[in-house]
Amino acid sequence: MISPRMRLVLDRYALASKALSRFSGERMATEAGQSVEFHDFRPYQKGDELRYVDWKVYARTGKVYTRLYQAERNIALYLVLDTSPSMSIGHKAKFARIVAEMISYVAQKDSLSQVYLFNGDFSRAAHGRSKIADTWSFIEAAPLAAAEPSPVNAIKEFALNSKFPAGAGLALIISDLFDEKSLRPALTALKARGLDASFLQIMAEEDIHPEEDRLELIDIETNNSLRVSIDEVRAYKQAVHKFLARTRSSIMQAKFKHLLLISSDEDLDLLERKAFYELLKTSILTKR
Repeated sequence: MISPRMRLVLDRYALASKALSRFSGERMATEAGQSVEFHDFRPYQKGDELRYVDWKVYARTGKVYTRLYQAERNIALYLVLDTSPSMSIGHKAKFARIVAEMISYVAQKDSLSQVYLFNGDFSRAAHGRSKIADTWSFIEAAPLAAAEPSPVNAIKEFALNSKFPAGAGLALIISDLFDEKSLRPALTALKARGLDASFLQIMAEEDIHPEEDRLELIDIETNNSLRVSIDEVRAYKQAVHKFLARTRSSIMQAKFKHLLLISSDEDLDLLERKAFYELLKTSILTKR
């Protein structure tokens, strides 16, 4: 579980999502029967519509800000956590749990959150910090199973069969996304449900930069081993970089967010700080 020190830092942040509806004008407005109210300013981001820019602030400061309005209904957060065997490499599972706990802590102050595992298990939907211990206990107890659905199948199952209304909030997928199949069917399923999805792709240093003097590779999913030459290790590195580029391109083309995180064998304090600063880069967190 994340440290008290990090909780104090996270208390200054809120969950940012396209689910924060943006409206022009300064008065209260309604959309589909929902009342909304002014929520916050944030720096203009590529893709924001110009009609939501606050030109009065620009005239005073010379800086471009977007006005955000929030519907009175809560934004729901769905954390989709990879529990496949490949997550055991390089402490990926530990890092993924820290990231999930940090985001759930921020979200549950204002919103509903629920955790889904690749094996189909899911936590009880929780709202409020009084329930955060239950959410964290579920995350900490998530097992790395001997066999799991592939990322593509697991994400599709989440999108197609989970009990939430279409367009209900933010889906955050935390996974190494190791899959021989194209990610596109999963992306299509997420788009069909109208979710604002973000992918945090967690890789181990060993995934990207295996030692060149290591002449035996073991498939963590099947436990099969393969003796390889130095040239084959170098070819593997190139293949991994192509895989990462292809994965990012597919996600970005679907208009979702993507962030690559590298796990490492560090103490909890360093891992927390690393996860926090990486999350700030995604615009998933915004200052209150």
